[in-house]
Amino acid sequence: MTLSATSEPAPAAAHAGAGKLPRVTPIDAPLGCVVDQIDLSQMPSAEAAGVIREAFLEHRLIVFPQQKLHEAALVQVSHLFGEPVVHHVGEYLDADFPQIMRLSNNTVDGKPLGAPNNGIYWHSDQIFREQPMLATLLYGVETPARTGGDTLFSDMYAAFEALSEEMQARLLPLKAVHSFVASYERNYIRARKLSAQEKADNPDVTHPVVRTHPETGRKSLFVDPDSVTRILGVSDEESAELLTFLFAHIEDARFVYRHAWQQGDLAVWDNRCLMHCATSYDDSSEIRLMFRTQTQGDRPF
Repeated sequence: MTLSATSEPAPAAAHAGAGKLPRVTPIDAPLGCVVDQIDLSQMPSAEAAGVIREAFLEHRLIVFPQQKLHEAALVQVSHLFGEPVVHHVGEYLDADFPQIMRLSNNTVDGKPLGAPNNGIYWHSDQIFREQPMLATLLYGVETPARTGGDTLFSDMYAAFEALSEEMQARLLPLKAVHSFVASYERNYIRARKLSAQEKADNPDVTHPVVRTHPETGRKSLFVDPDSVTRILGVSDEESAELLTFLFAHIEDARFVYRHAWQQGDLAVWDNRCLMHCATSYDDSSEIRLMFRTQTQGDRPF
């Protein structure tokens, strides 16, 4: 079953806002910007795409308000930020557009329409892969009318730069172990259990605790409480001590922006330098339906 925010697809060859560039307005927060005066149901011109790409690298998070996107358009616009990836949890994927994963508390014919409890821990998307995600696009098809269901974003550039020089030097040579199994079991509590073979097919990976962004050259923290099990090269006690400190540090209000969703919002963020997490809402009386795509990143260094 395919759900659409609009009924008629836009022509793939069309270009939005010919001769007119989108407007970029920084958010009054540690990160993020709003990009408007553009209709993403049509493919942006090369000039508009350049403005969007520049805003993405500078602000780490873009919010495009009041969009009306059908599934094909969402997949199409995802290509502005890399190659869309089909998610490993297949039961929540769109049948016609498998690059789209649904996040929802709703059911159809007694079956969950989407992942109902996803992303409640601070994380960078699929950080437990050898090549974690570059960008995530999340589109608000149906959002809670009352308070709740917000998404928090934390700037990992700022989090690293706020550390003392001594702590920065301590972290730079370290690597952390990331577990797909740990992340799956925390997030997909209503999904089927992983088989022994699936666990074997998704081994732990290691990434640097401090990552260098491949395009900006800036350094950022790259550990999350969703998937990290330990830091290598130190004792168990020191690993636990460092992780407790870092997990608290990334939640510091100095680095965090809270996005309150409106229907039609499209948010796009850079997983290479941001962490994010979902917040709760009254899922007994509110319906939430989000479409998500992700694009392929590279190996952190």
